[in-house]
Amino acid sequence: MRIISFGDLYCDYYIKNGKDIYVSGGKSDANILVNLSRYFKCAYFGVCGNDSEGNIAVSSLKDVGIETYIRKVQDETKTFFINDGVTSKICPYCKKRYGYSGTKMEFSDIEIDKDDYIVVDNLRKFTLDVLKRYDNEAFLDLGTNHDILDYGYKELTDLLKERFSIISLNERVYYYLKDKFLVDSYDLYDNFSPKILIITRGKRGCDVIYNDKFLKKTIEEPTREVSESGAGDAFISEFIRTYIEEKKIDDKMISKSIIRALTNSSKCVKSMGARGHIIKPYKVTSYEKCICRSIDVK
Repeated sequence: MRIISFGDLYCDYYIKNGKDIYVSGGKSDANILVNLSRYFKCAYFGVCGNDSEGNIAVSSLKDVGIETYIRKVQDETKTFFINDGVTSKICPYCKKRYGYSGTKMEFSDIEIDKDDYIVVDNLRKFTLDVLKRYDNEAFLDLGTNHDILDYGYKELTDLLKERFSIISLNERVYYYLKDKFLVDSYDLYDNFSPKILIITRGKRGCDVIYNDKFLKKTIEEPTREVSESGAGDAFISEFIRTYIEEKKIDDKMISKSIIRALTNSSKCVKSMGARGHIIKPYKVTSYEKCICRSIDVK
């Protein structure tokens, strides 16, 4: 049994105070696997550019023991620049937009075993087509509404209904659905029919619906943040972990999941980078012309 994910890999630059520069692999589903790699065998199937950013995206998975099946293309790896908390696809130094657009994934890039669990962080066409080909148990962490803007509520329900054991929605996604379709969290739970529906609310906690029960968890004393990157990924990873370990959903399992999730996400925000609580990001020691051209790291 493995926990797997797939997609175009990302690289994240973290720039602090305009001078200290760190770099690590990115993308929510890959971050989730990094969190889960401490407990389970994990594998990532993907594509990246044949550049320094692609090398970092791959090595930061290998460094925690994740199996990597990555095809490199003659292009620039998808990249984000997080400059004192502000995220952009444009390099803050040379003002260039770095990384290719769209997906370069192909079905031949993926090989999923029957007993694998699948983690996805988007509802793009390629992802949905893969999920149609494989009926493995799957988990969805949806942090943006970019992929669902063109869907009506019935179309979205048809896509999601009973397909995911756990669905985690960022609060922004939840309010988009709520305002557009005039639905509440119970409507989403009833229509999408996951075993567990989570609505993450950042520093304020989360809502969880399971077994037709509603639980609201409020955080009384939020952790002081170094970086909020990856907090949601760290959070849902503990629900996935506990779900797989416990093999049943009851009050005890949900309580254990919440405690683990809050602990893990608290550790995450106190570290530099989305994976800093597990593996430190590489520090950029020098670069040629610009950080998005050629870098040396340690």
